[in-house]
Amino acid sequence: MSEAILEISHLHKTFDINTIIEDLDLSVHEGEVIVILGPSGCGKSTLLRCINALESIQGGQIKLRGETVSKDGKNLRGIRQKIGMVFQNYELFPHMTVLDNIMLAPVKAQGRKKDEVREEALVLLKRVGLEAKAESYPRQLSGGQKQRTAIVRALCTHPDILLFDEVTAALDPEMVREVLEVILDLANQGKTMLVVTHEMQFARAVADRVIFLDEGKIIEEGTPDEFFDSPKTDRAKRFLNTFTFERKSSPVNIY
Repeated sequence: MSEAILEISHLHKTFDINTIIEDLDLSVHEGEVIVILGPSGCGKSTLLRCINALESIQGGQIKLRGETVSKDGKNLRGIRQKIGMVFQNYELFPHMTVLDNIMLAPVKAQGRKKDEVREEALVLLKRVGLEAKAESYPRQLSGGQKQRTAIVRALCTHPDILLFDEVTAALDPEMVREVLEVILDLANQGKTMLVVTHEMQFARAVADRVIFLDEGKIIEEGTPDEFFDSPKTDRAKRFLNTFTFERKSSPVNIY
């Protein structure tokens, strides 16, 4: 097995008196795709935000390639350049073109040459079918196009790991597939990724390992086949039964 590039040990996160993540351990290996599943409010998004030091933690440790990740750490800027995070609401600057949004971090934060970054950005935009939108503004894009732009922006910083936080949650059903296809392609390229999603069919297709969270704890983990075909815990079975009912009762199928 490849080396673990992200190691989380005894992670503890609270908001006021509420425990969000409790004594969580997780290792992520080079090239591995881990899908994080669980009910709303179980700590999935908070976990990603802790990994990217967008939230402070109250206990435990997070290390990326041996470096401690801390919101107050002196190396925070360097650490964040190794982590690409894609949010569900895009977080694009509305006054900047697609190309300028993508180029901002590599040029300003990483000090790379503008011409070099521009060339790479255009190649990546072409890969996700958005080359013609390079000079467009976010308001001129569909939701799916905005999310693909956000993914390209994260890729252009050459991160060691990509974090996807419910990236299809704000999309209309017909836009979901175009975004998920991009993430599947990244998985096939061997990118290391942590993906929070409620798209069960997609989770099964993309994951090397599934992590099931509930009340801030890892209740169950395994391969996609193990988790979806033979869940070990009653809590995971109840969770999956909810999605089975929704799938049978809904006419929408994105695959």
